[in-house]
Amino acid sequence: MEYQIQYPPLMGTKKELSNHYWKLSSRFFKETINRIISESRNIDLQIAKHKKTITPKEFRLFVEEIDGI
Repeated sequence: MEYQIQYPPLMGTKKELSNHYWKLSSRFFKETINRIISESRNIDLQIAKHKKTITPKEFRLFVEEIDGI
């Protein structure tokens, strides 16, 4: 049987996502989501830190990465 990820409801901001994953350390959460945003949008990491919204693709990538831990 193939393992499938159980996605939480789609969240559109970093704040909503961090509230859902409150058990993660804030440093780990910030580093991970900002790196994903930076890679996804092809922007500098410093610019990604100031973005508040996340796209559905970025949300999916984050959940897949966190689920693998």
